[in-house]
Amino acid sequence: MVKQKKGQMKLSFGMIFSIILIIAFLGFAFLAIQKFFDFQKGVTEEKFYQNLNNDIDSVWKSTSASKQVEYLTPRGATKVCFENDPYQNVYFYSDHPMPGRLVSHLEVTQDSCIKIINEKVRFILEKTSDNPLVKVKKAI
Repeated sequence: MVKQKKGQMKLSFGMIFSIILIIAFLGFAFLAIQKFFDFQKGVTEEKFYQNLNNDIDSVWKSTSASKQVEYLTPRGATKVCFENDPYQNVYFYSDHPMPGRLVSHLEVTQDSCIKIINEKVRFILEKTSDNPLVKVKKAI
């Protein structure tokens, strides 16, 4: 007859339960950190579009202007692209296009993308007296 020791059984169950709790807490912590980074990405993207709209409006209201701008971009994006589309004319590109926005008073005659360097993008907003809309040019 084999005798089982009660203390060993309780210790084993306690260890297994502790490991399960640690795994659950670590999983929750990683999920919370991922949600935080997703929230940060959304805020950065919204701030980009808001600043771009404000700068385009200020250039559009002038008779003629040329303004170099620099914006922070969301983490993971590699390019900011401009296309001639009536529903979305500005969008971010990483491994694939992300949903974009329609920015008013912007003329895009040719689809183009501007490379993001260190999560920042720089380009020139330009309006001439003979054109009522603002164009985007690559910064030198």
